[in-house]
Amino acid sequence: MRSRKKQNRWGTLLVSVGAMVLFGLVGVLLVWMSGNPADALTEKWADYDIVLDENCEDGPLEGESEDSGMEYGSLRYRLNETPWFADSESKGTVCFQNDAGNQHFVRISYRLEDGEEVYRSGIIPPDSHISRAALRQALSPGEYDAVCQIELFDMDTLESVGTLAEKITITVQR
Repeated sequence: MRSRKKQNRWGTLLVSVGAMVLFGLVGVLLVWMSGNPADALTEKWADYDIVLDENCEDGPLEGESEDSGMEYGSLRYRLNETPWFADSESKGTVCFQNDAGNQHFVRISYRLEDGEEVYRSGIIPPDSHISRAALRQALSPGEYDAVCQIELFDMDTLESVGTLAEKITITVQR
């Protein structure tokens, strides 16, 4: 009778190991099939000769994006007016969204009061956003009054068609 219990233990062990291997393979397959979301966004805009921002993600920041068509030259967006960074090297809460109904590519930059540019994004297409990004210039801890410049680009010619400016306060914690 003891040999039968040993066989049951070995059988249980083999079934358990087999199930773990099977679930692991299924998990790897699902991750591989889902692909990289950044690749999907790049593919979506492949017909345009643009380089997307490395932090750009498809869809709205949160909730829903306005996708009703905007007039050429107009822009609907969401902007974090108080971006926060743990330090000058960490990604902070940029949180900029180019709504779905827009007819322009966008690039944003942060400029301090003295004109020094401390952040510049790559291209942000309609119906996409940047949640977090790092500053390109080191800043000491503190709060900085700044301007977020939002540059609009024609989607056919890639020429700049205008710039908007929004006051922001950049906070660097440490």
